[in-house]
Amino acid sequence: MNDMEKAILEMIEQHYKKKYVGGIKVTKLGRGWAGYKLVLDLGIPEIRKITISADLEAEDFLKYVEDELINRQLYKVKYFTGIKKYPEDEQRRTCTENQ
Repeated sequence: MNDMEKAILEMIEQHYKKKYVGGIKVTKLGRGWAGYKLVLDLGIPEIRKITISADLEAEDFLKYVEDELINRQLYKVKYFTGIKKYPEDEQRRTCTENQ
């Protein structure tokens, strides 16, 4: 874990009063960009990872992430799994008019 990831984890704990246990990764943007990208993995396959990126230097990026953490209120993220169920008679129905 690099220094930026540690700093972001401390921010999360400071602002949300909760410890983040999911995956976290901070990488430099490529292809001529000077900024960074933060990816928060909640560890739930059905949910996309939360990504925050900006073309900023390291110190400014950390300030930007802190503002995003405050404004997005990520501690309120909820997810649901939906299962479509069919009535038994609908499963047995055929496409003919004779029945």
